[in-house]
Amino acid sequence: MRQESHHHYEKKVRLSVDCTEQERMYIKMLATRHHMTISEYLLAFARKEMPKCGGHHCKHTHVPNEETIRVLRDTDEGKNLIEHETLDEFWESLGFNKHA
Repeated sequence: MRQESHHHYEKKVRLSVDCTEQERMYIKMLATRHHMTISEYLLAFARKEMPKCGGHHCKHTHVPNEETIRVLRDTDEGKNLIEHETLDEFWESLGFNKHA
């Protein structure tokens, strides 16, 4: 019942999860019971919530375009970020004024 990735063209990144050794062993046991790796087992839960077309004639690719990929990469690298000292300052920068 091993799930094959339909995203073989996407760059893989590493995700780290902090847990106790006992939790890790238990998760590994659950994954093994489903004939999956730990990664496949945990991703199966997330994939249930990810957008999908469900067989309908969806015109969306659900794959980020080049601009989105660039912005996400820049954000991960700390480039072109605007920082605010407070949440109120952030909302005000977006044009939401609490005192209006």
